[in-house]
Amino acid sequence: MTIRTLYSYKPIQHNQLRLLKFVSDGIHISAILEAFSVEEPLPPFHSVSYTWASNGASLAKSWAVQIEKQMLPVLDSLQSFIQTLASKDMLLDGKWWWIDSICINQDNLEERAQQVQLMQHIYVRAEQVIIWLGDESSDSNLAMDFIRFLDKTAQQRLSVDNLRTMLQTEQYYPQWTALTNLLARRWWSRIWTVQEFVLPRSISFWCGMRNVSRVAVCRSISIADKCTSIGIKETPGFTHGNNRRRVWGLYKAGRKPGATLNLSILALAAYFSCMNATDDRDRIYGLMALSIDGSLLDVNYFLSSQEVYLRFTQAFIARHKSLDIICFTSLFNAPGSTLRPSWVPHWQKTNPLVIPLMVSQSCMTHIGNLRTPKALAFDPSICYSASKNRAAEYKFEGSALFARGVIVDTVDGLAGSRNFDLVQSSEGNAMEPPSFPGSTFYSSSTEILMGVCRSLALDRKDRYLRYAMPTAEFFRDFVGLLSALVLVPEQDSATETPKELQIWFDCTRSLQIHRHNFESILRDSSHQADIEPPGPEGHSTPNQDEYYHDTFFGRFFDTVVRLSLRLMVSRNGHIGMVSERAMKGDLICVLFGCSVPVLLRKSEQDNCVTFVGECFLDGCMDGSALERPELIERTFRIR
Repeated sequence: MTIRTLYSYKPIQHNQLRLLKFVSDGIHISAILEAFSVEEPLPPFHSVSYTWASNGASLAKSWAVQIEKQMLPVLDSLQSFIQTLASKDMLLDGKWWWIDSICINQDNLEERAQQVQLMQHIYVRAEQVIIWLGDESSDSNLAMDFIRFLDKTAQQRLSVDNLRTMLQTEQYYPQWTALTNLLARRWWSRIWTVQEFVLPRSISFWCGMRNVSRVAVCRSISIADKCTSIGIKETPGFTHGNNRRRVWGLYKAGRKPGATLNLSILALAAYFSCMNATDDRDRIYGLMALSIDGSLLDVNYFLSSQEVYLRFTQAFIARHKSLDIICFTSLFNAPGSTLRPSWVPHWQKTNPLVIPLMVSQSCMTHIGNLRTPKALAFDPSICYSASKNRAAEYKFEGSALFARGVIVDTVDGLAGSRNFDLVQSSEGNAMEPPSFPGSTFYSSSTEILMGVCRSLALDRKDRYLRYAMPTAEFFRDFVGLLSALVLVPEQDSATETPKELQIWFDCTRSLQIHRHNFESILRDSSHQADIEPPGPEGHSTPNQDEYYHDTFFGRFFDTVVRLSLRLMVSRNGHIGMVSERAMKGDLICVLFGCSVPVLLRKSEQDNCVTFVGECFLDGCMDGSALERPELIERTFRIR
């Protein structure tokens, strides 16, 4: 019996890659593995995007391929793909293939790092990439057929209402279930497959013997996004697919002549934080090929994930002289460890959010957001600039960040939320007329209510923070949607309050704002003559569909329901929105080099502070707070 030795990889240069070709001697199938320089024309080649393990199984290698009379163990998850290639008569057609687990020596950390730097070259230059979703299942063919059907439906350009009338019926429940199951397959959740979805010129999705195009998949996901009552939007698989669709659209738009769109690694890391990664370092490394600023960080697998995240944050601050990156810790805080720096985002979140933070505003390209190509336009004059574009003044000392800034106020009262009880304001919290220009002063119940409305919408019209909030329209909708909760029976409202807004009102009604509770403020304002009721005899009925995010209810749904922000009253009487983790006594600060105010929490043991999150402070988002003469600049040691 012949004993085969294990295959030993030959070293390659930093500018080389290996390609694979399957061959046969008429009896046995073997493979050729050859190195090529990326600086010279490559032979036409295909690639396959797949998962290394199936259904959470270990990285088993129970079979092998022969290369140069040696045996290379191959992942079990590739076996069914190779068999499918053979069934399609494509295995021995002479094509070269790039398959990462075979073409990269995974035991060589230095080679792995070098090959990560070549990912963009590989996927852009591949003739075609096959997305291997796995073997056929009981409903996978139904899902693939439904994708083709939705693709054709999308080309009819039906209205949202017509799409819902047509597709949100029992007739299509089996198809929606099948599509949900297809999107739940492991491939969609893996971080490395994001760039493999976006970069290639040509992609075909395979499931068993069936295939569909990338365009068809994206169109079907786009229609699912509009069908809000079928339940697919609440699934992780939909989010994984929809985020890919969004970034592919932006990537294409950015490649058009004259385009200036940049995909930042920071925006990508935030949007794909819900993805699974065997190695947490790949939450950054696995997205570098897509980003314009991938050069911020060298790929180094000798560093721990914590060191990678720290170095990435430091590199961003040093490159842009901006502290905006630390605001992401309000969403991505390190789990269960007080030893990790509070200002360094830990890029992992089980329940993903596609709602941008305030520092992801469209006018700031060093971060940006993954909005659709149709939403690329924005008003450049609409921009949060709490520190008046003053560059960050900072230094790093170990894992601590020393940053200059000022304390502008202190958190006092907090509305309740799904997870936290209401924290009542102090009795003395009332705003005195300001002595500095540009500040907001609430002189009536209506002005207080307008401040609440601006805060709930973050004073912006849309999710991507592109345009100023239309004050009259949003305020009318705000009061109109809440009026049913405070009007007496004979003043019956034509509008029913959405359940999400009613829950928020119940959590907020007793919050004291300028010595009056919110319910009494709302009641007083609703009685004023200049508030016209919605409905047939007044203005149009307010939108109550969360899909339309450029309305008051859409903005409320994003900030309160999705981002879990809480209404806040400061010690000096300012109104705002803060992270759900905020506490009474947190410092409201403006750090130089940060475009929005932030919350810092004093340490009980030393002079350090910890970072809590962003803060919307009504009237203080344009830097006017820095004009207050009594403010003292100081250095904060953030640990």
